[in-house]
Amino acid sequence: MTNLSSSFDVIVIGGGFLGLSSAYELAKQGAQVLLLEAGDIGSGTSASCSGRAQVCEGHLDPLNIQLIVDGLQKHEVLEEELGQSYDWRKIGLYLIIRTQSSWDYWQNRAATLTMQGIPTQVVDQKTLQTAEPNMNTNGLLGAVHTVEGMINPLKFSLAYASAARKYGAVIQGHSRVTNFEMNKNRVVAVQTRNERYTCDKVAVMTGAMVSETLKLAGASLPVQYTHAEAVVTEPIPPMIFNNIEISDFYETIHGKQRAVAIGVHPDLHGSIDISEAVTVTDHFHKNVSAWGITALAKELIELYPFMSKVRVVRSWGRPTSFTPDEEPIIGWMPQLENVFVATSLVETITAVPILSEWMAMMMLDKNSPTSLDQFAPSRFTL
Repeated sequence: MTNLSSSFDVIVIGGGFLGLSSAYELAKQGAQVLLLEAGDIGSGTSASCSGRAQVCEGHLDPLNIQLIVDGLQKHEVLEEELGQSYDWRKIGLYLIIRTQSSWDYWQNRAATLTMQGIPTQVVDQKTLQTAEPNMNTNGLLGAVHTVEGMINPLKFSLAYASAARKYGAVIQGHSRVTNFEMNKNRVVAVQTRNERYTCDKVAVMTGAMVSETLKLAGASLPVQYTHAEAVVTEPIPPMIFNNIEISDFYETIHGKQRAVAIGVHPDLHGSIDISEAVTVTDHFHKNVSAWGITALAKELIELYPFMSKVRVVRSWGRPTSFTPDEEPIIGWMPQLENVFVATSLVETITAVPILSEWMAMMMLDKNSPTSLDQFAPSRFTL
């Protein structure tokens, strides 16, 4: 790239939600920022998702609740701030309940969420059927109901990229990082296939690939991942009116080599996003399988029989990262003097508008309004 500086305050690695939003906030706060993405901007796991801004399925500690509540509020004004629409909207969510134990669990959890400012209730089968008249509710006890957000994931990514560039950030795709140049425990330069860039700090935000990236600096973290598959249909008339998920997602997939945790999400243009078939794997790829698509279709048609005549127009597969304690990893690497890491959020879309601002402050040696110590990488000892 001509006229590109070779020295930056912060080099962000990873062009997903966390990387792009952090690049924006860093540049907004006056830093010289370079973002390096191995593929196209927004081509990874972040842009290959349903677009849900989740509110009720994560941990209920004060920090996570604050990120949800404040994140939803920030989304209401963020499109104007970024200067681009990403199709932000509110939508009802129904987590279908299939067992008495799930019903009892969510009765207690809904009360806690409501007290914390996230109105949530458990509704019976009749109420669910009224909300979703085309759903087959036979055998269902009811559902958990709340209101969450929705975005277009690719538009969200590109809005952050565009806004970051306006503040002077360099956002560069097709720039896979191949090496870190080290001086003792400090990264002093980042190398791609064709370029070398010096920097004061590095932010590693490569999702499920975080450990692979950190190996270039002789470090690692226990970031694990599964492979998730989903399909998207042709546009149809309004027949599904809310986001639909299962209330026992974790129990459905935990300990299984492969499982389907059905999710159904209508978009603004009539297409239906259907997720997700989950496979345990140690291989990074973006493929879909005959098993995954077939299993998704079977569960979808059981839930919405009319969908048997609807055509699938595209599909995607992506690695989904998680940590041993199901909490994000956010903060400075203890083994490395100037490497910041962020990965494995649960309510990523919800939290990003707030979290990116706080992370940028941390990277620029400022105090964030709220401590993120509970997410620190130092809690893991390798």
